[in-house]
Amino acid sequence: MQNRYVGDIGDFEKMAILRALCGNKRLGVAWWLYPDEDHNADGRHIGYLQQRERWRLYDADLFDRLCMIVDAGGRRVSELEAANLLPNAIYWNAEVPTTGLTVERRMSRQSWFEAGRAMLTSCDVVFADPDNGLETKNFDPGARKAGKSISIAELKALDAPGRALIVYHHQTRMAGGHHFELEHWGGRLREAGFNRVDALRASPFSARAFFLLNADDEMRDRAMHLSTSWGDRLTWHSTLGA
Repeated sequence: MQNRYVGDIGDFEKMAILRALCGNKRLGVAWWLYPDEDHNADGRHIGYLQQRERWRLYDADLFDRLCMIVDAGGRRVSELEAANLLPNAIYWNAEVPTTGLTVERRMSRQSWFEAGRAMLTSCDVVFADPDNGLETKNFDPGARKAGKSISIAELKALDAPGRALIVYHHQTRMAGGHHFELEHWGGRLREAGFNRVDALRASPFSARAFFLLNADDEMRDRAMHLSTSWGDRLTWHSTLGA
C-alpha cells in the first residue's frame, strides 16, 4: 500500500471486500505501507468516483466517504482509519523500512514485523496489504524494494489458531495466465501449511487477487455472495491448489 492509492478503484474494491467479509470478527489491517513513488500513474484511477450509477450500488456508504476523502485531498491511510470505514479494526500503519544497507534492512524489517505482529495479536482476521503482493522469486527481505512484498514465512508468522488471513496480490504476467497464477499460489500456500486457500479476483483496470487463508464457512459464504452481487467484476475461486 502507498498513501497515493487511497480512494482509487483498488482501494474501493479492497475496503468493500473487507466490510462484506468480516462481519463481527475483530479485523486487523497491516497496511504494509511503502513510501509513495512517482515514477508511474498508479493511484490515479479515481475516475470511477464520477461514475456513481456504475459503482455506488456495490457499497454506497463506502463510495460516498471515499469521495469525501479524495475531494478533500486527504489521500493518506490515516484518513481511511479516521473515517471508521472498518469499525473496530486495529491498524498497523508503520512504514516498511527501506533505508540503509542490505543487512540493515533485513534487521529493521524483522523488528518492524515483530512489532506489527504483536499489535495484531487479538485479531480474528488479519488483512495484509503489500504493494505488489506475495513474495517475488528469490525474495530477500533486505532487498531495496522488498517492502513491496510479503513473504510466505511472514504470512505463516501471522497465522494463529482460529484466525483467517486475507492477503492482497497484484497479479503478474506469469506464464499460463491469471487463473494459472491463482492455482500456483494456491499450491504454494498449501505447501506452507494453510489448509484452506480461496481467492476473490477483481478485474477492473488491472487484475488483483485477495487470497483467503483458512477462512471459516461463514466468511467463504460471504465471499461467494459478494462475488455474485458484483458480477464479472469480482469472481470467486475456491479450494485453490487442491
